[in-house]
Formats: sequence, C-alpha cells, structure tokens
Amino acid sequence: MAVRNQSGVTLTPDDLNDLDKQIVEYLDTEGRASPTLFMRAENIDTSRQWVSSRFTRLAEHDHIHDLYETGIYELVEDPREVDDE
Repeated sequence: MAVRNQSGVTLTPDDLNDLDKQIVEYLDTEGRASPTLFMRAENIDTSRQWVSSRFTRLAEHDHIHDLYETGIYELVEDPREVDDE
C-alpha cells in the first residue's frame, strides 16, 4: 500500500535533487515508467533502492502516481513549476 503525505505539503523546486528533476523530466516526456525502466533508459549509475526511494518520495507528495500499485508511475503535478498565487 502506498504511503501518503498526510500534511498535504507538496515539494518546491528547491526541495528537488538532481535525480528527482531527472525523474520528473523523464515522466513528463515519456508518460510512464517504473524505477527499473527509468534507470535503464537514462543509464542511471546508482542503486535501484535509491531510485525507488526518490519515486516513492515524489509519490508521497502527490507529484507522481503509482498506477494501480503496479510500480508504474506517471506524472500528476510537476514540482519544478512554481505556483505564483
């Protein structure tokens, strides 16, 4: 079962590390991916656990969504975009 951010707080562009930005960019461009597919497509040289934890963090803050809890994610709200309201 997916862990949810109970506070409703979303991430700001300053909260994102380089990997987060790369994940969001990939999902924005390609539509959907699993952590493993993302790693292979982007030739990521780090642990799968670290990549999965970044996907989980983005999902906890409602920026990406795990489709039917299958491990396939899609972009919901781009945290790189600043809301000027």
